[in-house]
Amino acid sequence: MRDGLGIGLRGHLRLSKCITLYFRADVKPLLGDRNLSVIYVFGPTLQGFFRFSLAGDAGFLVVNSTTDADGARNRDVSADMSEERCIEYVREALGAPGLAIEIENVQQWNACADWAERFREGHVFLAGDAAHNMPPTGGFGGNTGVADAHNLAWKLASVLDGSAGQGLLETYDEERRPVAELTVEQAYTRYVVRLDPELGTEDIQPFVPDPPIELGHRYHSSAVIAESDDDGSIHENPGEPSGRPGTRAPHVALDGGSTLDLFGRGFVVLSPSDVWCRAAEAASLAAHRIEAPAFAEAYGTGAEGAVLVRPDGFIAWRARGPQQDGERELASALARILDR
Repeated sequence: MRDGLGIGLRGHLRLSKCITLYFRADVKPLLGDRNLSVIYVFGPTLQGFFRFSLAGDAGFLVVNSTTDADGARNRDVSADMSEERCIEYVREALGAPGLAIEIENVQQWNACADWAERFREGHVFLAGDAAHNMPPTGGFGGNTGVADAHNLAWKLASVLDGSAGQGLLETYDEERRPVAELTVEQAYTRYVVRLDPELGTEDIQPFVPDPPIELGHRYHSSAVIAESDDDGSIHENPGEPSGRPGTRAPHVALDGGSTLDLFGRGFVVLSPSDVWCRAAEAASLAAHRIEAPAFAEAYGTGAEGAVLVRPDGFIAWRARGPQQDGERELASALARILDR
């Protein structure tokens, strides 16, 4: 579909033709009591990584590349996927030459690091693997695809039910494509550093920790009303939330739950102040007065401010104190965000 629409790709494209070997074997004696998640392998002839079942009786091995006797790197390991060769790979990677191995399945796939030049063409929107491909170093791919859908779904629903103008749909590409580019580049950085330094480390992005990538990305579009002092950054540390428009609304503990439980069914106004809650209700917006002391700090509202949170849980607008006509300000903000 992407190719048919003439949408090209940017990034690093194909890195290697990999295989994933799903096998059964008794690896518990090799693991012992260690609680290991991902195990990278740099053997005499192969490079890749393991994941194992909790019972230690099965797992999979990804082989990203092999090295021949002369030390040359081979990035196409799919040429020989015979059972005998696959068993040799697993035994070498485990360091257990005599271990009984049963190969259950072999999958061939391309390690890529790329993203689409645009995420929309007319009535077609790209999401998930159609919009971005990344190597599994980081585990970002599935989460990024879910975030695409989460961003797009409420916008489509709002336009289709007539509550928003067509301009709202333009913000999908504006918001998600920069996040996809960042995430792909960070997965590529991890791939080069962890698995294939020969690809070159000169032009890779500096390492960004996982939490800002997964939970700290920021949106900049007309569906977010930026503040005058916005620094334009694409991510922040979610452990130190700013409450700025365009960031994910942070968790604040409430009696029996969290502020996060309040999002997902429409726009929501949160404030410590009754004044803002009354203004929100007058503007036909759902409102919650949050008395938890941590709220004002986490959201940056002070004791008399408010935030407007989108259905996807991102802050769309913020007031840091009282305003002369809160109802009008909220209605105006919502109209701008929804392009109506």
